[in-house]
Formats: sequence, C-alpha cells, structure tokens
Amino acid sequence: MFLYVLREIGVLIGQSMCKFLFDYSDLDKLREYFKSKLSPDSDIDRIYFPPEIADGYLLYCKISPEVFLIINNYRANTDIECIRKPIEEKDILLHFRKYALDHKLEKNQIISSYSNNYTPGNMRCMDARQGEHTYINKGAEVRSTTIVLKSSYAKPFFLKNNDMAERVDNYIRYSHQYIDKFYLSYKQSVLFDQIVQPDTCKIENYLYYVARGIRLLETFWKDVLRWGTECNPFIINSAQVGNIYKVSDFLVNHLKEPFVGVDKLATMASMSRTNFFNMFKEIHNQTPLEFFNNKRLEVSYTMIIGEGVSIREAMNELNYSNSSKFKKAFFEKFNIHPEAIA
Repeated sequence: MFLYVLREIGVLIGQSMCKFLFDYSDLDKLREYFKSKLSPDSDIDRIYFPPEIADGYLLYCKISPEVFLIINNYRANTDIECIRKPIEEKDILLHFRKYALDHKLEKNQIISSYSNNYTPGNMRCMDARQGEHTYINKGAEVRSTTIVLKSSYAKPFFLKNNDMAERVDNYIRYSHQYIDKFYLSYKQSVLFDQIVQPDTCKIENYLYYVARGIRLLETFWKDVLRWGTECNPFIINSAQVGNIYKVSDFLVNHLKEPFVGVDKLATMASMSRTNFFNMFKEIHNQTPLEFFNNKRLEVSYTMIIGEGVSIREAMNELNYSNSSKFKKAFFEKFNIHPEAIA
C-alpha cells in the first residue's frame, strides 16, 4: 500500500500529539483512508476531523486522473506532526497558503514549522521526490491548497519543450530558496479564498472546486512561462509586499474614518508614492481609494441587509456625507438600490 497514516492520540499514549504519515502517490487511497478514519459517516468529499484533533476538514478533489486538489481548512486542537513521504515519481506539488510557515532544506526532506511571522500569502513549488516534515502547534489555523501534478501530466510538456522543463526546475529551486518572494498575486489570492473558505451555506459542489483549481493551475503555468523574462512575477521586494498587506489591513480597520490619502499610506509602507501605488494596484487589482471605498460599501451592505441598520445610520457610521453618491455607488456595486432592502 502506497499510503498509510499513523495516529497517536494523547488519551492513548499520554501525550497531546497527533501524527500523520502519508504520501501523495494515490489520491483515492488518501481520500478513502482519511474518510474511514476521521469521518466514516461522511457521504461527501469533505472529511471532518474528530474534535480532539482539530475543528475543520480536509477536502480532496480529482481535477483529472493526473491532477488533484487537496484543501486544508482547520484549527488544530492538539499538536500535529505531518510527515509526507517522498515518492519515486517526479510529481509537482503546488502549495498555496495564507499562514506563516518557516522551513529549511535538509538532505532528503523539507523541515517546516508554524511561526508567528506575518505573511501575505504565498506559494511553494515542490518536487514530490523530496519529502517534508511539518510541525503544527495546537491552536494553529491551517488554510492551504495543494495541487498535485502527476509526472505523467507534466512529461508531455517537457518532451516537447526542454526549455519548459528547465524553467520548472528553476521555479522549484527558487521557491525553496526564496519562499518569501513567492507571494500570491491578486488573482491567485481571490481563487485561494474561494477554494479554501467558500460560503458553505451556498456552495457544496464538486465542480465548484474543480473549476477554481483549474484556474489556479492556469496562473501557475503563466508564471512559469514568464520565468526569466523582464516581467518575472517574483522580481519584487518581499518586505514591501508585506507592507502593502499591512496597509490594506489598516484601511479595513479604519473604514469609519476619512480616507487618509495615498501619500500617508505610502509613508506607512516605507515606499515612494509611485512604487506604493503601482504595487498596491498590482496586488489588489484596484487603487488604494477604490479598495477603501469598496470595503466601505461591503460593510454598509452587511449593516443594512444583515443587521437591519437604516441607510442614514449606516452612512453616519461609515462617514458618508453625500446621500446621492452613496446610493449611486451602492447600486453600481450590488445592482440594487439600498432603499429596496432597507
């Protein structure tokens, strides 16, 4: 059997530790084993953890016989040790995440552990022939997506184009050595959020995850094709990327105050005005003011729809002074007049 999982529960061995040992050689075995051990009554691909291990779930989707998607969305209730065994096939693993993870390379595996460092979200590209040992502390929030590309999927590309194989190899080495530069683009970030944290009250559809997995995979191939060119997606200062996201958080936390202006935001990010403005737009696909106004409108929608707040109260709370402009912007964004739902 290519896969096995070893679980050690603290109640049984006197230690609050859960250990998983596995590989990615066969998705069906991986999925069915976890389903039988963690969520035996489940009739869907969403596999829930027992509460003594974690709150949340794993989700396995097969995009094709040679490409599959693994989703982690849980909070650890005990210390967890995950050992991904190396396999002989040169499968490619694309690991997207929005949590801080330190890692170092050893002879035949990657040693990873959670950290308290800030991360705007990034991606690692790994060779499945190299295993990984990951430590997850109790209380850690695990939000990640892994796309596994079987060697049989990628091989035809490499046979037709040796340059492509070299680019992917360089891409893998670069993501190991310069993980802080592999930030998620705006498109990747949006797709990641849709995959890992969808609105489960509305979505429980296998094709939903497959479609977004394909789109996320598309962004990877585009990045590879740009590798080594003037528009290399990773020629960027990682500290500045982090500062952009910190500014974004600042704006979200100060929606009830007037917009402070691009100059002040650029100073907060320790960047020139032009560099800050251009990088902010590249990451968020909108200007700082557009980002701020869209977030305010989203909050106003929640207040009016979800909380039953009046239009005037929402405007006052979010520092809107012009009723006509607010209603026009609200309609343009949500295609509904606020009076119709107030």
